[in-house]
Amino acid sequence: MNNNILSDEPSNKRRRKNLQITEQKKENEAAIHITPEKCLKVRKKYVPKFRLKSSGDSASLLTPEGERVPLMLTDLQHLLLHPLLGNINLSQPPRWYVLEKCDHISQITCIILEGISIQQWEKYQEKMLHAQKIFSHYIEILTPSVYNGSLVKELALVPLSETDKEVIIQKYGSMNLALEARKDLMVMMKAVFPIGDTVSEKVNNICEDAFPRTQLMLSAWQLIEENYPVPLKGKLKELYADYVMSKDQYKPVTPKSPMFGLDCEMCLTSAGSELTRVSIVNEKHENIYESFVKPYNNITDYLTKFSGITKSILSDVTKRLEDVQKEIRDLLPPDAILVGQSLNTDLHALKMMHPYVIDTSLIFNFTGERTRKPKLKVLAKEFLNEDIQSGKNGHCSVEDSLASLKLVQLKLKKSMDFGDAVHTNRKQYKENFTKIVQKQEYALSIFNHIIEQKKTSIVIGCDNITGDYHTYLTQAKESLNSQLKKGKLKKVKLCTVDSIEEVISKLSEAVSDYNLAMAHLKLESNSDNELKHMETIDQWIERIWKSMKQLGLFVILFGGTTDNNGIAMIKVKDAT
Repeated sequence: MNNNILSDEPSNKRRRKNLQITEQKKENEAAIHITPEKCLKVRKKYVPKFRLKSSGDSASLLTPEGERVPLMLTDLQHLLLHPLLGNINLSQPPRWYVLEKCDHISQITCIILEGISIQQWEKYQEKMLHAQKIFSHYIEILTPSVYNGSLVKELALVPLSETDKEVIIQKYGSMNLALEARKDLMVMMKAVFPIGDTVSEKVNNICEDAFPRTQLMLSAWQLIEENYPVPLKGKLKELYADYVMSKDQYKPVTPKSPMFGLDCEMCLTSAGSELTRVSIVNEKHENIYESFVKPYNNITDYLTKFSGITKSILSDVTKRLEDVQKEIRDLLPPDAILVGQSLNTDLHALKMMHPYVIDTSLIFNFTGERTRKPKLKVLAKEFLNEDIQSGKNGHCSVEDSLASLKLVQLKLKKSMDFGDAVHTNRKQYKENFTKIVQKQEYALSIFNHIIEQKKTSIVIGCDNITGDYHTYLTQAKESLNSQLKKGKLKKVKLCTVDSIEEVISKLSEAVSDYNLAMAHLKLESNSDNELKHMETIDQWIERIWKSMKQLGLFVILFGGTTDNNGIAMIKVKDAT
């Protein structure tokens, strides 16, 4: 018996081994059979995906023209740099898009066409079959010519190096403000509003701030983003056709400019929400302006619980909106800084536009997310230890305007990060980052950041455009040479060619050799050759698209004209 068992043991081992081999073979065959599907699933798993957030949707051509709010060139610049540099602002994600798995973007290709606008796209888009087939996102872009800006400058200049980022955040208060400030914060504001060069002679003796109050102001870019009424040319002008500016002529704002708290109360009428009360307080906490307002349309709901307005209060009121507008225009100095909670709502109620604004819903924050704005009642209780909006008779515009002003004054006595979890997050990041990075070298342009990240880029154009980029490239090389001392700089090139056709040919070749390949052309067209011009552009788009790598990011920018905005078309190749 035992002998039989011993003699069978090798046989059992062989059978088990043969069974394992058979099972492995079946598994291998099965694996071979499904490999293409598995590969496809794996491939899809790592495909970058681009989609729009609400700010992007608002700028999309799918949004009706009257409701559309265009993006800035800075927004497009962020998208171009995002795959190269990683997260461009560690405290906040990009404001208008989501780019999933951006680290799998193989390469970025961008064609910039100055002189072509949204008007030409809308007129000839049906003829541009290749563009329609390739792209799924079309975004309106505010052309720099509207505010006397430079397309090259806005695309080239970007303060994004990490050490520089923290320096300018401390100086300006936020990355959004910093992006504006490094390109001259007032350049755009002066072009949008009628601001002179002479500073106000009046000195604000109350001002004892720990840092300049101007650092809390919204930039022109933020005014647009936060739905403040802004007198831009183009489509936005139509939205605010019946609005008035708070002054015919402004003076430059300074750290000594006076602040005024402002708050309005509204009721519902047959035409919507309309102004019924407005209050303004000064820095001494004096109520310097108070007025009830009679709407032209019939009131359907006094909203007494919130507004404090009743039928009896307005029964003898004769003052109208235009009367209040005139009185406020006469009252405010030309460099006044208006302070309020979500002040855009109040300015829309007043149908007035003002350049200098501090919004308490943006400079105070509990969550670390800018989109989650705290209520004024909560802010007053937390930081002022005051109970406001607690009466049974509704809100009081004097009480609310004073609370907003006190909150700003308190922050100015403390620091930029006081009461702001967004800044607290940045502060924690800075403490961690300084353990790694000690250098304080500023990065002045997009080229600096590409070199710093050991990436490569090329800008191709004719001699009427590449010279504009030359300054920024030279500054980048000089700056980085001083740091590297030895070793060769990575490829960051300008390529000047003689003809437009050569630009497209060079770009087709460059997409496989550079992390970022840009072609920039200045085009001129008239009604006689517009259609042919657009068809040629469509052929360029197809040609470059075919030469691009899989998972490459493709961006077409129509730079716009002095009369019409531009558009951006965006697509990740082979994205699903």
